[in-house]
Amino acid sequence: MKIKRTLFAFTALALGSCASYSASPLCYPSTDLIQTSSQDGGISIVSKAFSMDDCYTYLDRDVVSEGYQPVQIYIQNNSSKNYLFSLSRLGLAVANPKEVAQRVHTSTAGRAAAYGVGALFLWPLVIPAIVDGIKSSDANTALDYDFASKSAKDQLIFSHSRFNAILFVPVDTYQNCFTLTLLDEATKEPKTFQVKINS
Repeated sequence: MKIKRTLFAFTALALGSCASYSASPLCYPSTDLIQTSSQDGGISIVSKAFSMDDCYTYLDRDVVSEGYQPVQIYIQNNSSKNYLFSLSRLGLAVANPKEVAQRVHTSTAGRAAAYGVGALFLWPLVIPAIVDGIKSSDANTALDYDFASKSAKDQLIFSHSRFNAILFVPVDTYQNCFTLTLLDEATKEPKTFQVKINS
């Protein structure tokens, strides 16, 4: 009976350490940052480099140690015009979010194999091996979706709306300021900003 209880407790502990993905929605920058933003003609732009805490809060992974600095970019369009945002008009190298997500994936095969080897000696580990394999795959799928949905992409920023997204900047090309050019949708007139990345 004591052995059964011990095995049950051990299995429960193993199940509790299964792979997961849990990230918070991307929040807006603080009012203080918005007030010190790059501004021109009703457009305000703020950018902020993620700290390690920010990485775990909003991405649930340490992407910096994998070679990518996440930078939040927030654009508030208080003008009467629509503007086109494009990654090609950023003076900053940006990585594909799929590439970044792949680098921080949980190793499904590795985790299942580790439990599988243990199950050869302690049969209850078969259960967490199966569960963790499924949870690891689910966590990677959730991570892929979340990284893609939070990443900046070419889009129209409508009048009196906000744009809030993440840029994944390779650490070796990271700099604390960059240029950003928005195009007036109607006239195609460019509007260029010098943006400082806050830390």
